[in-house]
Amino acid sequence: MTNIRWRIVALLLIAIIINYTDRVNLSYVAPTFMKQFDIGPGEMGIVLSAFLWTYFLVQIPLGLALDRVGVRWLYGAAALVWGGATMLTATAGGLGSLVGWRVLLGVGEGPAFPATTKVMGIWVADQERGLAAAIGGVAGIPIGVFVSSPFVGWLLWAFGWRMIFVVTGAIAIAWAIVWLLYYRNPEDHPGANAAERRFLVENIAKASRGDTGAKPSWKQLLSNRNILGLSLGHAAMLFNLYFLISWLPTYLIQQHHLTALNTGLYGSIPWLFGLVGVIVGGRGSDILIKRGWPIVRARKVFLVAGMALAMVCLLTAYVDSLTAAIACLSVAVFGIFLTNSVVWAANAEVSPLHHEGVVAAIENCFGNIGGLLAPIIVGFLLQATGSWVIPMASAAVVALLGAGVYLFMLSDEALFARSAA
Repeated sequence: MTNIRWRIVALLLIAIIINYTDRVNLSYVAPTFMKQFDIGPGEMGIVLSAFLWTYFLVQIPLGLALDRVGVRWLYGAAALVWGGATMLTATAGGLGSLVGWRVLLGVGEGPAFPATTKVMGIWVADQERGLAAAIGGVAGIPIGVFVSSPFVGWLLWAFGWRMIFVVTGAIAIAWAIVWLLYYRNPEDHPGANAAERRFLVENIAKASRGDTGAKPSWKQLLSNRNILGLSLGHAAMLFNLYFLISWLPTYLIQQHHLTALNTGLYGSIPWLFGLVGVIVGGRGSDILIKRGWPIVRARKVFLVAGMALAMVCLLTAYVDSLTAAIACLSVAVFGIFLTNSVVWAANAEVSPLHHEGVVAAIENCFGNIGGLLAPIIVGFLLQATGSWVIPMASAAVVALLGAGVYLFMLSDEALFARSAA
């Protein structure tokens, strides 16, 4: 049997690495921008959140488009848009143009995770989906930040901030071309042999036993406790994630007086532990399912545990040692990705079959409200208090709420039956 499905997963992984590189690049330039454009942390928080304004708004429309049009052309075109928007950010001459290009970036990056979920439902077997979703989707986030942090720091040090956006945007455009040339659905892909296609068809048939094939209404989707619970929990997780993505470089520079180059090096360390969290969560939840655990219960173990560990970020505000701060941040990032590793597998599993794209978009839409608010809230809290204690405490409280949502809302009894009809 061929393994084209794992090559597709690898392409998805590379896309998310590039996707998050183009999100985080601005965070490393934030201290430079605040000086160059004479803005405070509150205003900078608005700039850092700008791409999420449109990213949030396009989730459901693009999720619907993915289910109707397909992922090949839509995802490829979107990557061309986000790559172009990133390159054009290099032309920014002030706050207005900077915000404008980041808003366009949000449109281009909008389909990334709904498309990933859609492809997982097409190309990946149930028993492989936890690991595949962890590798092809979530792993790209910590890898992207881990790789881009020293790279972006070096570009800033060697060439100035504009070159950062030119280089990272060009990489996104190159990926889009490869995706458009290579991706096909299993039945049309010239590299997939009959055995691999049969394996995928049998997996869909296995998942469909006992289902009526009824199409769910919007009311059923939006009121389903699993979809609602995953959406609310995702908002809490993304609040913590975007807090760190947006403000970690500034924290290291202000609190520990690092240079831009050293900020990139030290700032990359916690994200390596995030990658470990992805592997532990994805593989661990798959093992529990293979041992007979109900699907939602197996995923929930890691969703709750991860959010509990994310609360360790609060300790970062009280330590003077850089080593201790990096250790606390590493535990928190490990926890965030322990949760994030199973979110997208769980999303595909709680969705009605053939509705994975729109359900992922619902979750990502409402979840990104947390991501959108985090840079702004933290920026204004930092500006008002001049301290990192309250911003860190706000993230810890949100993580606690997220753990409670996952623990009490998710249920195997609320699963939709999945049908190939």
